[in-house]
Amino acid sequence: MKKHLVFIGDSLTEWYDWQDRFPAYRVMNLGISGETVEELLDRRDTLREKIDAPDAIFLMTGINNILSERYDITAPYREIVRNLTTWYKGTKIVVQSLVPVDMPWINNDTVRTINRHLSDLAREHNAEYLDVYSHFVDESGKPRPGLLSDDGVHLAAKGYEVWATVVEEYLKAC
Repeated sequence: MKKHLVFIGDSLTEWYDWQDRFPAYRVMNLGISGETVEELLDRRDTLREKIDAPDAIFLMTGINNILSERYDITAPYREIVRNLTTWYKGTKIVVQSLVPVDMPWINNDTVRTINRHLSDLAREHNAEYLDVYSHFVDESGKPRPGLLSDDGVHLAAKGYEVWATVVEEYLKAC
């Protein structure tokens, strides 16, 4: 039987064909465009009904909060991770870092700070933390050209390839 992967998040997750990228796995994409961390928390019971004994759950959410300049996502994010690690014993719960953005009103230092909090809460709940962010920035910390779409938030095809490669390397190491 194929291993079962679940991807949960916002448009960054929803707009990629994870099944096509990982044909050796059974993949469920539960991304919802525009969703905030709080909205994801609100749909946790629906997620629980849909997800059945996955091998890994990959979680990336929070960029819509940041775009709205609501940076305090730690508490609801912690509750999501706590729920997932409680409900899915034996499943690898993978908290993925947020990726950088190229928006005039958002400093990526904020994204890095949030990522540090995400790393801490993953450790706190015995989840995995997957650093995607560092693969999207150059030596000076600026977003690498060609990985973000023209809107500065969503991913270009090359950006998705980078992200999927990070996930693939993680899966190979498991």
